[in-house]
Amino acid sequence: MRRESWRDDAARWNARYAASSPAFEPHPLVERACGVGFPDGPVLELACGRSGSALALAARGRRVLAVDTSDVALRQLRTEAHRRGLGGQLWCVLADARAFVPVRGAFGLVLATLFWDAAVFRSAREAVAPGGLLAWEALAESGEAGATRFRVRPGQLAAELGERWEILAEGEARTPQRHGTCWVLARAALR
Repeated sequence: MRRESWRDDAARWNARYAASSPAFEPHPLVERACGVGFPDGPVLELACGRSGSALALAARGRRVLAVDTSDVALRQLRTEAHRRGLGGQLWCVLADARAFVPVRGAFGLVLATLFWDAAVFRSAREAVAPGGLLAWEALAESGEAGATRFRVRPGQLAAELGERWEILAEGEARTPQRHGTCWVLARAALR
């Protein structure tokens, strides 16, 4: 199986984002994260797309670093942030999440939704500040042959966190497109 290149991935996502109007709805994990609280400091959203989550967090006064491979999605997100008066709270970074290296321990919240890459997950764990949160959702394995590379098994996200994490909540859900997902919300130890 050929690994999709960054340019192929960006072109595919650019076409998808250009073909539809953005809704900018925040993900339910954002409300969960805000409900349990997390330390001051910036938020990192990986594979953000045209994120309503980044906008919701910026509206709460958080500085948000939004990383995605699609320049179309980031342009739409940046335009909406400026329209809402949130441009000073949001920084968009055009990068493949697999190549982006976040600063270790720098973020009060690291968020990713509908995305899975084991190496990016490990890097994201390390980017969470002591006492901070990791909120992650990935597509669930579906039983289709060859469809597991970007999918996780139920419980896998929590299992991959390790000892220094407190699992606050985890579960399974369905997207509006009826894809199964697995998610976790966890707090990093204070060290």
